[in-house]
Order: sequence, then C-alpha cells, then structure tokens
Amino acid sequence: MYKLPKKLRNFTPYEPLVGDYPVRLDVNESFIEVPHEKVAAAIEKVKLNRYPDPYATEAVSAFARLFGVESRYVTAGNGSDELIGLICAGLLEKGDKVLTLNPDFSMYGFYAKLYELEVITLPKRSDFTFDTDEIREFIRANGIKCVIFSNPCNPTSLGLEKDEVRRLISGSDALVVLDEAYMDFWDESQSLLSEVSQYSNLVVLRTCSKSVALAGIRMGFAVSNEEITYALRMMKSPFNVNSLTQAIAAEILFDGQGYANAIGLIKASVRSLKTELERMSIFEKIYDTKTNFVFIETPRAEEICEYLLKQGIAIRRFGTHLRICAGTHDENRALLKALEELEKGNREC
Repeated sequence: MYKLPKKLRNFTPYEPLVGDYPVRLDVNESFIEVPHEKVAAAIEKVKLNRYPDPYATEAVSAFARLFGVESRYVTAGNGSDELIGLICAGLLEKGDKVLTLNPDFSMYGFYAKLYELEVITLPKRSDFTFDTDEIREFIRANGIKCVIFSNPCNPTSLGLEKDEVRRLISGSDALVVLDEAYMDFWDESQSLLSEVSQYSNLVVLRTCSKSVALAGIRMGFAVSNEEITYALRMMKSPFNVNSLTQAIAAEILFDGQGYANAIGLIKASVRSLKTELERMSIFEKIYDTKTNFVFIETPRAEEICEYLLKQGIAIRRFGTHLRICAGTHDENRALLKALEELEKGNREC
C-alpha cells in the first residue's frame, strides 16, 4: 500500500480565502484592470496549436526594457512561486540550511521544506526590523546556504535600505534570494536589479501580480548573473510559461507609460487610505508603508477581521496585526465606512 512521504505528513497547506466577498483587500492585488483591448490584441496573435516560446523572449525583453536590465540575466516563470521552487530544487542540496525571517512570506519555508531543505527561521525585532550584522554572523556561524526575504516586506510593509542589502550579500557566501515583489511601490533606486551581474550569490525576484496588475496570468521573473540564469533555464520545464501568459505580459510590460500611471494611482490610494485609517481610535499603530498595503497593529485584530468579513470585506490578519491592501476609491470608502460604524458602535456601548 502506497503511503505519502514523511515530508508531506506535517505540511500545512497555504489556504487562500475563498468565497464571494465584494471587496477583496486581502491578497495585495492591483485594483487597476488592464485594458481589455490590449489583452484581446495580444491573445489574437497566439497560436494555441503550437508550444510556447521556451524562453518567453518577448515578455522577458519587455520586462528587461521596462526595468533597465539585460535580457540575458532574466528567467521567466509561472509567478515567483515556480521560481522559488526551482531555486530550492536545483540551486541547493538536500539538507542544506535555508534562513527565513519572521514575519515574511510563508511560501519561502514551504517550498524549502518540500525539497527537503532544513528551514531555520529567525524572528525580527519587535519593530519588525532586523540587524544586518546579526544576520551575517548567524549565516556564518550556522552554515546557512541560502537566505530568502522580501524587500519591501510582506506583510510588514517596511523596507531595508539598499546599502544594507548590499552588505548582507557581500558579507556572506550564502545564496541571497531577494524578493522585490513590492519594490515598484517604494523606490526603484533601492532595487538591486541592475547589480545582479556583480554578485555570484544573488537572485532578485519580481512579479507581474502586483504593480503590473496581472495576478490572473501568473508571470514572474528571476534576475541573476549568467551562471545562475543558465542553471535556472536548464532546470525549468521546456515550455513552462504558456503562450497566453507570455503574450499578455509582453503587451502590458511594453507600455511603460501605462505602468507608470498605474503606480501613481496605487501610491495615491495607499497614502489616502493610510491617512484615513490613522484618524481612527481602534488601531494602536499604523506602520510606515513602502508597499501597496497598510500594516496595522491592534489587539482587536480578530474582531475587526471577522466584522469586516460579515460586511463582505476581506482583509488579512496576522495575530494582532492586520494587512489591508489599497483598493479603488469605492472599495476604500466601503472599508472606511464599515470601520467607522464599528468604531461608533464601540463608543455607544
């Protein structure tokens, strides 16, 4: 009788919220819909009876052009998730130690364990920052082979300055996987994309799921030096990114002005939402944000989250913290109205 391998027996699956919620502010998607005519034009060119381009050449070229990197350093994948899996499966050996930080994106540890790597997690400080020197020393002292973290961070919305990231990379032989999924909302001058060829141990991840508003097509990119890029392209399945995804991503990424306009709208929505939330007494602390969401501390996090779900509004809870993605004007207003009613109800009790 077949039995599942031991490594799967204690796994906790990632379970996204499902259900019909009119206002979804829980998974950090863009509230901007891409132009339907652009999508239609891209799809019309696709020959579905043919395998896709194995290297996603047009999409990679569009990404490289938009972000000022060379195409030869870029590998396309089905979202960052596939690329994280490839890194864990191929760039590391069974039993290697992978360092993650807490809190951070939970799927880093998930994929590392799936490929039988030893995951070590260090808690961040009480303000959700961490000391670069301490991390470097921990890597050296504990034989860490890879460290992976998001910058800016999901879920804390905080960012580590570029010089500190450089010190972490150059101060260790460990592979550094830098997930810049939210860098578009902070400051591209803080990105390490343009410096990947200078390091033997750096992989930068970017995604089309946030700022590019293409979460539905699953498109991500890994940017690294030529040796690592060759390895990633060698390991991936031959036709890993389907033709529809490639065509749509290329069409949208080539529109640099549209991308810039979208970033401006999202940043404005975040600023407005944060300002309104800061006026409310039900929150203990609202963190400075460098992302498309707001991170909030409140001992009433569970109550607030459940109350909003009953109003058809989905947000994300992390213990005593809430993560709320910026939405359209109407979505933000619906959220704020519900929170004001909750706040008013508490005052009247």
